[in-house]
Amino acid sequence: MPSYNFRAPRLFVDAPLAQDAKVPLDREQGNYLGNVLRLAAGAEVLAFNGRDGEWQAAIEGRKRPDGLVILQQARPQDALADLTYVFAPLKHARLDYMVQKAIEMGVATLQPVLTRFTQASRVNTERMRANVVEAAEQCGIMSIAPWPSHWRWTGISVSGPPAGCSSSVMRRRRSRIPFRA
Repeated sequence: MPSYNFRAPRLFVDAPLAQDAKVPLDREQGNYLGNVLRLAAGAEVLAFNGRDGEWQAAIEGRKRPDGLVILQQARPQDALADLTYVFAPLKHARLDYMVQKAIEMGVATLQPVLTRFTQASRVNTERMRANVVEAAEQCGIMSIAPWPSHWRWTGISVSGPPAGCSSSVMRRRRSRIPFRA
């Protein structure tokens, strides 16, 4: 059984990771490590970027953490399942919770859709990205769902029965579907 340190803080960094590499931290990450977690220079964290696996890293800096020195690989990179989560945007707090739970379940793609009953007309993509990263840091997932530069809003229509589904089952399903694109 592989050993894994569940108590070590995890940090997502958007930089290539390799042994003995130095990774600069942005101001928010330095504040999180130094003031929130109260970690000082020399403390170890687990760093991941969604591409190179998970690495043990040591914090460096004087007054506040300003970088990481990558020590050794803790776990190799895994791949997300080919799973797309299609959802109608909800209002803020509920959307945050839904995104966090979807990521924790291992969703590879988040796809918002517009329906007749959609309550939110736009999605704060920066807030959703922060929720994706936070959920991955907390639950131990190493892969981050690819993030589009813009959302392509889609509609969903039911045009016929999916493969392996009889038409009578589809008629019952269609009557419960609350939207049409």
